[in-house]
Amino acid sequence: MWGEVIILAAVQALTEFLPVSSSGHLVLVPALAGWTDPFLTGLTLSIALHVGTGLALVIALWSDWVWLARGLIGRGDSVELSRRLLAALVGSTLLIGVIALPLRGWLTTLRDPTLAAVLLIVFGLVLAAADRFGTSRRDLTSTPFVLWIVIGLSQFAALIPGVSRAGITMTLARGLGVERQAAARFSLFLLAPAVAGAGLVQFVDMAISGNPISDIPLLIGATLVAAVVGAVAVRWLLQFVARHSLIAFAAYRVGAGALALIVLLTLRA
Repeated sequence: MWGEVIILAAVQALTEFLPVSSSGHLVLVPALAGWTDPFLTGLTLSIALHVGTGLALVIALWSDWVWLARGLIGRGDSVELSRRLLAALVGSTLLIGVIALPLRGWLTTLRDPTLAAVLLIVFGLVLAAADRFGTSRRDLTSTPFVLWIVIGLSQFAALIPGVSRAGITMTLARGLGVERQAAARFSLFLLAPAVAGAGLVQFVDMAISGNPISDIPLLIGATLVAAVVGAVAVRWLLQFVARHSLIAFAAYRVGAGALALIVLLTLRA
């Protein structure tokens, strides 16, 4: 059990912040390995991983959070910009929550390995096209508030495993002319309230269910692995997009999705 959980924690942390779909990988890895999907049998592991990835964002983007906080209270440089970004983060997250909460039961039915593999391919191709043909005429400062809201709302599609929250927001941002570094940084900003909100909802669900929390050392281990691996992934992503295109992520998505489809179809034959 320890091995499975640590592997899933590392997979979650590596893929949560990259545009390759963490939910898709967390559906495919258990299916291909022959494990029981732990996210369908209980909420505690999911909560632990959300806490871990949340800590990763705090650690890796600490200076950004300080900058946004100073802007909120009217101090520091670029107060207007930081407030606009915070408003977009909060506004789009609340709207997604209003839409997604009533659909939680239905969304669980979409945790299908074959669908996840297909969506890895489809949205990998869309990411490649957006990055290849998108311009870089906008940055954090010049992108209008309404476009940040639209990009934030695109996260709704990522509730389906295989789409990717980071992937869909970066894809839309690049399609709207946002340069790569700004697209990646805003995508990471969006993940903070999304991760916190999802973890809170799952914690409330667990509390209502009355099920006791077991294997606490295992959950703490998963949280720490997700935090450390996630922080490294965040810093690496920001350095990568400063020098390279997103085509490598698109190619990985297509290759991983195609390989997963072949294996899944072989296992079912």
